[in-house]
Amino acid sequence: MTNTIATETPLATPQLTLVYEGPIDPAVLEEFRTAVATDGLSLEIRGGTSIRASAWSWLAPTAVILCISKSYFDGLFKELGKAHAPRLDKALRQLGWRLSGLKYWKATAKTVVPIEDRYSPILSVWTERREGGRFKMLIASGLEDAALDAALSAYITFAQAYHTDALEAEDLAILAEARPVGDVTLLAYDQSSGTIQLIDPLEARLP
Repeated sequence: MTNTIATETPLATPQLTLVYEGPIDPAVLEEFRTAVATDGLSLEIRGGTSIRASAWSWLAPTAVILCISKSYFDGLFKELGKAHAPRLDKALRQLGWRLSGLKYWKATAKTVVPIEDRYSPILSVWTERREGGRFKMLIASGLEDAALDAALSAYITFAQAYHTDALEAEDLAILAEARPVGDVTLLAYDQSSGTIQLIDPLEARLP
């Protein structure tokens, strides 16, 4: 299923892309589309496939991925991004609630078992970096609604600050020291500090 909200000026890369695989309820995806829809916003919802096995499990695609392009915040639609971000925040939190009870299964030699990890295999948020590459926002498994809200809202706030030059110099310095794997820099919400933190992908490398 592919759903696109057209814009008057088509973009090569939509500002928002929701990619899914597996038996995701189409109503959940449509709810997200309706929640973020506005004039001038390009959104694509499409099915995708992946090879889930990875030496770094946290770099593997999740069942649902929200991709936010640079243009959402700082390109042609800069003002739209500023005004629309609270709506995206709310829609993303609603999506997180709807997906929070799902299990992702993997095949073994004898049967299929649910994937269990520190971070969810169901939902992640990807955002372009200004200098190239991407951030991947990992979402901790088993979060209660309030903690999930806080994590997703904190990431939208971070992404908007990053792309509108509102991050503190010390935060930019920390990001500059990150060592991406491929073109991906991993981030996650730290509940104790209420902030977005860098994650070392080597922690998740399979033996």
